[in-house]
Amino acid sequence: MYKTNPYCVNTPMYSLYSMCNSCPYCINIAMYNSNLSRQFTNYANDEDRTIINFISILNSRGFIVQEGRLSYIDILKLCSEGKVDNCLGNNVGAPYAVCLLPPAPNQDPSEGQAPPIGYNPDNPSNYPANIDYLTPGFASKLRPDEAIVLIGMTPPPALYYSFRSYLGFVPNKPEKDYSEYITAGNDYTGFYHLIFASLGDQLNNYNLWTDNTPKGAPGNAFNSSTIIISTADRNINKQIRNSLSIAGYSQDIMNDDNIPIELVNMGLEARKDTFTFMMRIALWAQQNIGNQYLNNIHKFIKVLRITPKIPLPNLTPWQVPTLKIRETGISEYQVVPNCRNDFDHLRNEIIKKYGGTEYDHVDLDLTMGIPDNYNAILRDINVYGDNRDAVYFKTENFQLTSDDDFVIVYGINHERTGKSIYSNASFYGAELFNGVAGAFSTVQFPDTALEFFPEGYENAGYYYAYKMARKADEDNVVIIPYSTGNPLGKAYGVDNNQDVLITFRVYLDKTAMVGPYIFDIIWDRVILFTKKKKP
Repeated sequence: MYKTNPYCVNTPMYSLYSMCNSCPYCINIAMYNSNLSRQFTNYANDEDRTIINFISILNSRGFIVQEGRLSYIDILKLCSEGKVDNCLGNNVGAPYAVCLLPPAPNQDPSEGQAPPIGYNPDNPSNYPANIDYLTPGFASKLRPDEAIVLIGMTPPPALYYSFRSYLGFVPNKPEKDYSEYITAGNDYTGFYHLIFASLGDQLNNYNLWTDNTPKGAPGNAFNSSTIIISTADRNINKQIRNSLSIAGYSQDIMNDDNIPIELVNMGLEARKDTFTFMMRIALWAQQNIGNQYLNNIHKFIKVLRITPKIPLPNLTPWQVPTLKIRETGISEYQVVPNCRNDFDHLRNEIIKKYGGTEYDHVDLDLTMGIPDNYNAILRDINVYGDNRDAVYFKTENFQLTSDDDFVIVYGINHERTGKSIYSNASFYGAELFNGVAGAFSTVQFPDTALEFFPEGYENAGYYYAYKMARKADEDNVVIIPYSTGNPLGKAYGVDNNQDVLITFRVYLDKTAMVGPYIFDIIWDRVILFTKKKKP
């Protein structure tokens, strides 16, 4: 019986439009339908009714609809509390929210999760639970015929926000050493390691379809109604869109977040991939308003997991997309004249100001921070929630050996060349990969290199120079907090004599509207100054 219809305990022959009246699954569905209005009390009346209509339509068409939750994740807090042992390379000043999904129908709940609708713990055909990491529902297996739908209000004004589905934890490969990876799982769920690679280009405030930007028209995509539909199958996408339209939503605000099924292994069985859905935001226009939205984000955006009662036999999967092209034919080497000589001059002036007889200095080497998403999936490596709207590079590991040591980050302000809407430098502890301090091109960088060039030099405005130190002993300094004794928690800082690094992000080439090509920008630079030891 279960092989034919694993959801109705009594009769696999019931149609999609009817239910039996005795099994736990069907009784729970009926109770769920009768309590719809209670489950969406945070919505205004009109929106509440529209969502209820949408769910009722899906139920009548043979879908099970379960509500998830969009939740702000303070990864530094979780790491400080010992709930995770890695901060996943958090971008300081750019918060994250993730969709916490309920288990699929007929799937065992993981620890801390409520069971799915119609759950029968004695059903021998139940699928194994999702792995437990970060918080329940963070990494979920998906059937290829399911949909994840977000309905609600976009963030208040900020410089940037985006949404994307990610390949999360994937099963360990035989005979491969994962001791250096973030791992999770057990004999029951299977053993997994984290990839955290985006599954396509981002939906962001420059391309999202909303009430204010219908069909992606130019406009203000903030505080505006939108819908995001994540699917791996074209037919499910069509059915979701049709049901939304009948419920009263406009097609002009619907956005597709497609999962390329050829690059993933979907299903609820053991050793299937898991998925994560993430939103990120950078630089609120008004911090207090942004914080209110972030701390109550589940009230502004609803998350629905939508599953056919009977698995669909035939799928029409989305193809692997053509990703946005990063190259524009214009590099910063062309935009900024005399850049080689300017860099030599700037470096010499920085060393002259900060070196002297008391300090040694070393130029830190830089490498590419993370590769592109699909590259990472095929190479089976962790890219820590990458974003194709950015490009990343990082320094080698180094140490601050005393409170007098510091670093100077310097280089091109990429915002002024048109190669970014913002860029930043973030200071990390290497062990926890915890971002503890940062400086942004929009706030800290402008005109900070003027003092190092002759007065009136026309190129000086292209450059910046900023200090990262333990002490605020001059202007243009970002303070590096300690881990020991930090009142917020150990992950909010990093101590001396610990390995640290600096990562740079460059967001959104203003022409390509995707992260710039990594070799079209002039890489930022870092000089480490260490206080000489007295004999």
